[in-house]
Amino acid sequence: MSIGSRFYPNLYKDSVSLMTVSAQVTAIPGIEAASVVMASATNVENLAQAGLGTFEVRPNDLVVAVSGTEEACEEAIALADKLLSAAPGDGGDETAAAAPTTSIQMAVAKDPALSLALISVPGDYAAAEALKALRLGLDVMIFSDNVTPAAELALKQYAREADLMVMGPDCGTSIVNGIPLGFANVVRRGPIGVVGASGTGTQEVTVRIHQNGSGVSQALGTGGHDLADAIGGISMLHGLAALDG
Repeated sequence: MSIGSRFYPNLYKDSVSLMTVSAQVTAIPGIEAASVVMASATNVENLAQAGLGTFEVRPNDLVVAVSGTEEACEEAIALADKLLSAAPGDGGDETAAAAPTTSIQMAVAKDPALSLALISVPGDYAAAEALKALRLGLDVMIFSDNVTPAAELALKQYAREADLMVMGPDCGTSIVNGIPLGFANVVRRGPIGVVGASGTGTQEVTVRIHQNGSGVSQALGTGGHDLADAIGGISMLHGLAALDG
């Protein structure tokens, strides 16, 4: 059995993207194990325990590690590199002349009707991006984790004063106007609203509602820290008020 690996310094991909790449790499015949992860301390430790190697990396680095036949490992690393290196929008209409949208400000300028920003960047930068969105009058869903409690509180206090909502940080599941975000499931629209601090709990409840013949009006995530004393349930209270209104 061979082991192959590659790391990418200062490359961030969210967990949905990483799982997509990992699934394609794992499907290669001859691959016994594969992991495509951000280089958090826990992930690096898990790679070592799985026998996929040891790495001297930083949390904002990305690691690809595989085991299997030598040929399969080479193919897997090449595929992962191709998928991770692809620019957003690759494969689209090459004749389109529109410049890519690279900031929240550009997105709002192109479509002033936008009302929600989904933030998925390294935690060190998530609060700053969320604040930009709030200042532009957008509600915010922060998929990123590793945002400090102080930054979370400041964002939510700002949002409360502006009658906006911050879902997150570490909010992986929401359904807004029938559109599933993050890890949310596609469920029937209906009369039942949900506000939840647990993404998996929200998934379970919304799916059960669907399976029992009803539907979901909105499912608003708050992030797991919102109910802590330091935050005071700001997003939970805002979400409940929004559903009541």
